[in-house]
Amino acid sequence: MNDNFYDIAIIGGGASGLMLAANLDMEGSRGIVLEGSSCVGSKLLMSGGGHCNITHGGSIKDFVYAYGNEGQTLRRCLYRHNNLELARWLNGHGIELADENGDHVDPSYGSNGMDNAGRIFPASMKSRDVLDALVKEASENGWQIESGAKVIGLRKEDSWEITLVDGYELWAQNVVIASGGITYPETGSDGSMLGMLEDLGLNINEPRPALAPVYVENYPYSELSGISVPDVTVIAFSSDAACTCKGKAARMKGDLLFTHEGLSGPVILNISKYVEPGELIRICYNKELHELPRRMQRILRERSRGLMGDVRTNVLALLLNQDDFIVSGVDEHGMVTSGGVSLDGIDMQTMQAKDFEGLYVIGEALDADGITGGYNLQLCWSTAGTCADALLAQRSV
Repeated sequence: MNDNFYDIAIIGGGASGLMLAANLDMEGSRGIVLEGSSCVGSKLLMSGGGHCNITHGGSIKDFVYAYGNEGQTLRRCLYRHNNLELARWLNGHGIELADENGDHVDPSYGSNGMDNAGRIFPASMKSRDVLDALVKEASENGWQIESGAKVIGLRKEDSWEITLVDGYELWAQNVVIASGGITYPETGSDGSMLGMLEDLGLNINEPRPALAPVYVENYPYSELSGISVPDVTVIAFSSDAACTCKGKAARMKGDLLFTHEGLSGPVILNISKYVEPGELIRICYNKELHELPRRMQRILRERSRGLMGDVRTNVLALLLNQDDFIVSGVDEHGMVTSGGVSLDGIDMQTMQAKDFEGLYVIGEALDADGITGGYNLQLCWSTAGTCADALLAQRSV
């Protein structure tokens, strides 16, 4: 046996790669996980502010809408390996679950035990517990896990040839791309794998940060840093509509968080993938002035004053419903990546690239991303499970 040959090589030791390894027993076969950074699961440890919002409660049918235009394409994966399955797997590996209020979530009762849970976390609120469970199960499944093994070359001959940064070469019958996107490059998610896939001929939609804070010109709310306003509507307009306010790109509703430098909170994170510098976003606070925080009321009044120093009530009323800003930037450290390998080129029943036998793509490397709330880690689980099914079926043929 060639010591450098593997039946399956997973490129990327993040959430999706480890979820695949944790769901695929390599008995009688050789499998390796190649993580480019110094340790596996670095970004998973950061998820949910270190608490790991692992999935969301409710019916999996409702998840489809959390992924925008890609939701219908992902539906088969989501249904096959759903949020209840993920919750039960975690419970089976000693991880109790809770909602964001700390109330116990019990998937043993089926979907009824999760219907009103909303965001779901490990009860310990520690991402490390989830990571440790995945690594332990992957190791017990016979996977060789290598950190500091950054891939710089990938090409297909009789099998897939993989070149590491130190010049070391290995071969694999099947390669699974689980390398993530472009955000947080220090965790290994630097987008370099997407360039290699494009060179192979896969269609790559331009990656960009998503679930990210947004910065605007002439930001007036720095002193409100840390203050949140619930149930705000934010509308994004395309760049050619900044003056006419036509051609809406997106509309989101949720909680808005002011930071020292810009806008954040769920509503901003969810709409961030749709905005570009130079474009206009409109904030509708959906409240009367007296319903807003006092300091915010004062700032709005100051912004409404005329040349004589008087508060113009018509301007104040307009700001409450049309607080318009020009986007100056989107934080490059988005929680996830929008863009990546086009779903058109992936067989969603197997996660195999349609024109590349033995090449699979899962998780954040795909051009699919969800809103905040656990949907993106669920996507990692669902695509990893679908891929595991296909590789197991291939082995049994």
